[in-house]
Amino acid sequence: MDTREFIVCRTSHLKGFIAHFKDSILPLSADLKSAIATLYRARGLSAVLRAVFVNGGPVLDELAERNLKRRQIRFRSVFSNPVVSWLYRKATRVQCRLIAAAFDARLEQRPTATIVVFNGYLMPDSILVAVARQRKRPMVFLEKGFFPATLQCDANGINHQSSLPRDPAFYRPFDPHELGEKPTALVKRQSKLKDEGPASLPERYVFVPFQVPSDMQILALSPWIRDMRHLYEEILALAQAEGRTHFVIKEHPSFPLSIRGEVKAHPRIHFANHHDTQSLIEGADAVITVNSTVGLESVLLEKKVITLGLAPYDIEGLVLKATNAPELLAAFRKLETWSPDAELRERVIRYIQNVFLLQGELKAPDPLLPAMIAARLAGTDRHGQALAAFAAKRAS
Repeated sequence: MDTREFIVCRTSHLKGFIAHFKDSILPLSADLKSAIATLYRARGLSAVLRAVFVNGGPVLDELAERNLKRRQIRFRSVFSNPVVSWLYRKATRVQCRLIAAAFDARLEQRPTATIVVFNGYLMPDSILVAVARQRKRPMVFLEKGFFPATLQCDANGINHQSSLPRDPAFYRPFDPHELGEKPTALVKRQSKLKDEGPASLPERYVFVPFQVPSDMQILALSPWIRDMRHLYEEILALAQAEGRTHFVIKEHPSFPLSIRGEVKAHPRIHFANHHDTQSLIEGADAVITVNSTVGLESVLLEKKVITLGLAPYDIEGLVLKATNAPELLAAFRKLETWSPDAELRERVIRYIQNVFLLQGELKAPDPLLPAMIAARLAGTDRHGQALAAFAAKRAS
């Protein structure tokens, strides 16, 4: 009998995790050939034909549509063609149905295994999430942590969807020194432009880190800002409304396209794609972000932060929040007189680093990672105990 306790997708993100804990993990292949073979062996030819020709329902159709949207953003010149998009949509829907049916067959064969997904928004992990939820199976989400050599691990999801509390009252009772030390370094990011030297920067500025427009942080967790062109337009409106402030933008190095040559220039909006992100944070008077990890790093570095989307650090007293253009203007004008709560900041940062995040990396995981995942899912680790204690206090 197969007693492996975790089921995962065989993807590059989890390659190290699978290799280190191969005796505890059942990796599912998500290529089309493997899916068809798995489904045929488990349920026969009729199941394969049904997956190919019968609609899989709105959940799988939405996953296919999400995948198409990401392609349209990243490869505009190809997927702006309606015929290409139509063909891709049709093919991806069939692919989703076949992989989902194959995953469902494997989950049926392993009724007690816990599902572990990386991120959960991207295919094929998003398909595994849909199947696991349909079967009401226990599931945990993994993702890179907010600080170096850390991991997010949560049963609810990652980033804003995680169980990390947004209520400042949760953090205030903690003794910051008992929580542990603050992070001593930030995540290193490459420059977007390799062939340019650093641009000259104004003496004072507000830093605006751009994000990957095809990432879940924008597509799923940004109700207001549609993409980076839209974000630029809002910053342009701020620059026009506030006649002295300079804004420094750094486009995300992981996204292949740039809007720099496509938007209206402004003398007080500067692109600094070659600069080190930490240096840009340290030199800024404040930071405006949708929901980037850079926002939390800015909190760590004691900067004033305005968030425009759904961020895991959207905590009253820690950052200012704007959900539309008038609120952004109001928050921006408030920056001069507002300061974040320093005591709250100490507690939040230390809690996130030492309690919420797991230590280690997936490429070279801690030997105790499976046990840490199990404890997080069961709610028996420090984070789970803290959540339970806070809920009990609120209920009393």
